Amino acid sequence: MRRAVLLLPLLILHGCSCQPHAPAPDAVVAADSAAAAEASGEDASPSPPLSTPIAAAPSAVAADALDEPAVVHRYISALAQGDLATADAQWTGGGPGGHPDDAVLRVLPGFRGLRIKTQAPIARDTATPSRLREVPVQIRVGTASGTLRFEGWYRLQPRVDGSGWEIHGASIQPVMN
Repeated sequence: MRRAVLLLPLLILHGCSCQPHAPAPDAVVAADSAAAAEASGEDASPSPPLSTPIAAAPSAVAADALDEPAVVHRYISALAQGDLATADAQWTGGGPGGHPDDAVLRVLPGFRGLRIKTQAPIARDTATPSRLREVPVQIRVGTASGTLRFEGWYRLQPRVDGSGWEIHGASIQPVMN
């Protein structure tokens, strides 16, 4: 009983969750404008909401461009087929540079099977729309010597002309079975 007496002033001073909450600001404005219209004898039809729906997030690339995981799939598939020209075209500057972090995939001989699993892209900057995305990836490659597994990520950025995404960097490591 004594504790309840001590808590009661705190609840009164700081408010209680059982107290009714104030109506949302849009509801107050709508009620005020309806009351004003009624008092002036005008038609009290509901007014449109004050806030407009949020439009879809703007994209850093053209609407018809491949999404980030599709670019990664295209790149790795081109490597598996031995088509380095198509694979290199997916990179910024037309190639991965001197020593790419996915070099192990570029030198694997005789792909017999390939499985690529990507996850949703992660924004790696604070720009709106994001201009640096990271695509986590798991790769399973069948070769003549057995099955190899790799994990890591590819980072993508918009092409200069905004026509699509291009690979900016990678980090791929082998996974021990």
